Amino acid sequence: MKKYFKIFGWICLGIFLQFKFNVLYGIVFMENLYFHDRTYFIEMSLPPEKGNLQVLKIKTVVHHSLGPDYFANVYLPETYRVLNKTPYKGAETIPGYTAYQMNMKRKYRDVQSEEDFIIASKEVNPAPRPIYVHFENLQQQIFQDDSYKISTADQTPSLQGPKRVEVKFPQKLDM
Repeated sequence: MKKYFKIFGWICLGIFLQFKFNVLYGIVFMENLYFHDRTYFIEMSLPPEKGNLQVLKIKTVVHHSLGPDYFANVYLPETYRVLNKTPYKGAETIPGYTAYQMNMKRKYRDVQSEEDFIIASKEVNPAPRPIYVHFENLQQQIFQDDSYKISTADQTPSLQGPKRVEVKFPQKLDM
């Protein structure tokens, strides 16, 4: 009889823990929905290096996101060749630009990615052109940014723009 009470106790503990975690998940979901705005962060840097090859570092974050499926696509001008990434053919096409997909991963309340692009200029001195970043989910394009501009002078690419772009939107259930 003692063995059955032990088994029954473990089953009750499992049911209690399952109920407790479901309630906690609901509380966290409602807290995110009503008390936090969804924020998009973009950080780009192009450390100075000698030569034609440069490393463009891009970090994208969707902070306090409710949905698990967020995607970020980076559009680089066709005057630059990316050596370590393959173009992403599933994105919207923009004339004169090549799309690359960021590897977005969920980390607690955020969906984030950090990628390094090894770039080389195809032309000698191309004019400054914006770098586009599109945030999407499975239903729609949510946010588009073109704050950063890339140019080349004396075969050395340079990046113009703020250190960090931050945009806030109120939470909605469908976003």
